Amino acid sequence: MNENLSKYKGIVYLVALLIVLPIMIYLFVFGKTVNTYNEYHRVLNEIENLETTMVDVTDKTSELSIISQDYISNGLIVNYIKDNSQANDNDIIIDKFIPSKIDLNNGLFVHIAQITVYSDYISIVKAINKIEKMAVPCKIISVHFQSEKNRQTGNIKLKANIIIQQILEQ
Repeated sequence: MNENLSKYKGIVYLVALLIVLPIMIYLFVFGKTVNTYNEYHRVLNEIENLETTMVDVTDKTSELSIISQDYISNGLIVNYIKDNSQANDNDIIIDKFIPSKIDLNNGLFVHIAQITVYSDYISIVKAINKIEKMAVPCKIISVHFQSEKNRQTGNIKLKANIIIQQILEQ
């Protein structure tokens, strides 16, 4: 019986060498590389598809709300927020105002402002509502609320970081 097992032992080793070993090598050595290569080509195809479907911003100027008065770099949006705050006891305190400007070419500019305000929640939401409903097409991109504790008084105040954008033609 040992002779029969020794006869088949060589065949088992040969099968393992020809079939199992390449499968193990693929799984442990080349599998991740092949998956990464396939993912790379999938992403390249997606990028090519996006480039063909992208629309030039200057072609859509009629759809954009373009006006000539700048409310962001002048700081008029800050005055608008302060004037329209309806809180009597809890006025909105504007801590930071950081404007920036991006040139889109062909005379179009995107003005973006980061405004940090302190007040109670209701006052901040009312100010955001006023900005959204104002006749000037300023769009709120992002609002991030955060509560901060004053270490001296122990009072908690609400901080909101508001990012606003306006598209202008100059």
